[in-house]
Amino acid sequence: MGIRFDIYKLRDKYKLSETETQILEYLLNHHSEILTMAVRDVAAANFTSAATIIKLSKKMGYTGYIDMAYRLNFMITSRKRDQKHTSELTGFIDEIPDEKLDQFRDLVKKHRQGIIFVTATGFSTPVADYINRKLLVKGFKCIQTNAYGVYDTNQIGGSLVIAISKSGETDSITKVIEYAVKNHMDIISFTGQQTNSIARDSTVNIPVLDDHALDDRNVTANYFYARVMILFEYLMSRLMEELESEK
Repeated sequence: MGIRFDIYKLRDKYKLSETETQILEYLLNHHSEILTMAVRDVAAANFTSAATIIKLSKKMGYTGYIDMAYRLNFMITSRKRDQKHTSELTGFIDEIPDEKLDQFRDLVKKHRQGIIFVTATGFSTPVADYINRKLLVKGFKCIQTNAYGVYDTNQIGGSLVIAISKSGETDSITKVIEYAVKNHMDIISFTGQQTNSIARDSTVNIPVLDDHALDDRNVTANYFYARVMILFEYLMSRLMEELESEK
């Protein structure tokens, strides 16, 4: 998978015009070729002037076009080297049954236009916050809440619940899941690999390696929470690629 560029922060930081934004996107997408291209060649490819490109380089803090070209290329090639190490972080995903990953994709697609609840407590709360924010950025309608009343009456009309719990037995979350089941909501849960109540009640449970299943207070080093976030990013990446291809 190639690198995709989202440069809205750079555009805002340097107050780039539409033409300058287009030039920057061209430079990023052709970072290798521009090392051997003269500034006039880049200008011609973008239907602009060499002066505009030189002005852009100064605006972004570079000494000139050549400095900008080499430093952008270095930044991108460094990122590509980093991506090669991704497999070292995601190796645990190979241990998760493919059907579980496919079910996640199918359920999130099914509820693409619905309201998604995200629930977790304790050390899993930051993970739920991350998932909630990521879904919002991707255009989903979601609410992060553990409030029983929201699930019990479901007046908001939620259709999918995403739950995170290392033990799968946390009382406040199992209660939420019971209400969700009563209201016929679909449930995706990320829990430790052990048999647990939340997994049993879920439409799809994705078991994630828990380094210390008997460490209820999370005293020892445990990468369960990081793995859930990595796995979620992986799943969302696959899902968004599929949605893009369907357009």
